[in-house]
Amino acid sequence: MSLNMCVLCHPWLRGKTLHPSVDTCKTVGHLAFMIARSKRTEIVERGLDLVHRGSFASSGVAAITAAAGAPKGSFYNHFESKTAFGIAIVDQYFDNVRSTLGSILSENTDQPIFGIRRYFSLLRELGARDRYARGCLIGNLGAESSSAEDAIRLHLNRRLAEWTSILTTAVAAAQRAGEARRDVPAAVLAAILLDAWQGALLRAKVERKPAGLDAFLDVLLPALLGQASA
Repeated sequence: MSLNMCVLCHPWLRGKTLHPSVDTCKTVGHLAFMIARSKRTEIVERGLDLVHRGSFASSGVAAITAAAGAPKGSFYNHFESKTAFGIAIVDQYFDNVRSTLGSILSENTDQPIFGIRRYFSLLRELGARDRYARGCLIGNLGAESSSAEDAIRLHLNRRLAEWTSILTTAVAAAQRAGEARRDVPAAVLAAILLDAWQGALLRAKVERKPAGLDAFLDVLLPALLGQASA
């Protein structure tokens, strides 16, 4: 049975009398698109959680679709390959990174260095919910990416560059406000911060305790940006 025929049986259309001006084909086609998009979104969200709790390599297509309540064969209706799925979950994860970081920084434009500290403090709090077992999806995927998944590695590189760019803007604002040291370029400081945070996350994941994250917040952040970040 075609997708359009399935959609005709959808509860939304059962017993409905459509207005003569309604193009049934377009209406059914639009509904089919929305259902397909919704299922793709669910596969991405559930699959992201599965990969984040485990690993990309250990999360097979069957497990990913099962987590989303979808038939295994439907996976390739939405993704041409598992690599394409990997890129999709990176985008989904980074959308949240961008939104969270952007929101915190926009709320602290008068004290940009406070916004930076608040952002990393929030990440520490979120990690505590599962005893730091998950780490950062982008860092995790970067560590396990093989040459066979070069497309994922390149996509991770682009997202890391964007993440660094957002932090660079905040560090530069802190420098202009006289809150942060000016002897090191903002882009260099931002890159060091992100690299150090990823390392601290990895240690927290191994040790299941936040000592490295606390050292980042209490020692490294003030040392790199200045005492205003303490």
